[in-house]
Amino acid sequence: MDFSKLRLSAPGDSPNTDGIKIGNSYRIRISRSVIGTGDDCIAILSGSREIHISKIFCGPGHGISIGSLGGYDNEDDVEEVFVKDSGLKGTTNGLRIKTWAILIP
Repeated sequence: MDFSKLRLSAPGDSPNTDGIKIGNSYRIRISRSVIGTGDDCIAILSGSREIHISKIFCGPGHGISIGSLGGYDNEDDVEEVFVKDSGLKGTTNGLRIKTWAILIP
């Protein structure tokens, strides 16, 4: 599935406003887009693979995040995430992998 030429916007201080959230998906392409939020510009969750992100601008927000992962026994891996020719400005993080130190009961 391809997503291109999107303009997603939420106030920088608004909680829980992920721009794009991907989970249990494969062969996703996001390109030529501008994303500004109060949370993750792009969140990539359990079970996602072959995710291609190119020519996007992210900010404000938390950046591009993989996870949170490792909090539950039944989570699937995230594989083959590619980010190129993109910019992040005014984000609390750039690219990050969010993990849990212990399993959540």
